[in-house]
Amino acid sequence: MAEKMVEHLLNRLSISQSTILDVYCGVGLFSAFLAAKCNRLIGIESSSSACDDFTINLDEFDNVELYEDLAENVLPALKVEPDIILVDPPRAGVEKEALDAIVKLNPKRIAYISCDPSTLARDARRLIDHGYKLLDVTPFDLFPQTYHIESISFFER
Repeated sequence: MAEKMVEHLLNRLSISQSTILDVYCGVGLFSAFLAAKCNRLIGIESSSSACDDFTINLDEFDNVELYEDLAENVLPALKVEPDIILVDPPRAGVEKEALDAIVKLNPKRIAYISCDPSTLARDARRLIDHGYKLLDVTPFDLFPQTYHIESISFFER
């Protein structure tokens, strides 16, 4: 199903000639597939071990940057105009300070990968209140016969 999620992102996002910000990028699962197709990819991750793996996994790309810190610390200081922001937050969702900074960066599109429908709903409300439109939500059942569900939502301004 992870492969299906990557395919879904690649099919739905116009990423050629774009700058992409991958917030909560982890080891670079999504970044590895996006980096080959965009002009610039910036990852943000707070886990040191995940950052080590990200660096190894995306070593072949010259257009990739990585910030090792909390998203709410990095995002307000970034001087970039991303076309697309991809967020894959933990169950707690996107920290309010990070979400406010994302809105200030004013991306055309936001792809939100969620593992918790309730925090997705909270963050979607915040994005909609800031002028984004929810285009759609697609569920992915990575954990069959459990109540856990992943989803990818697309927002556009």
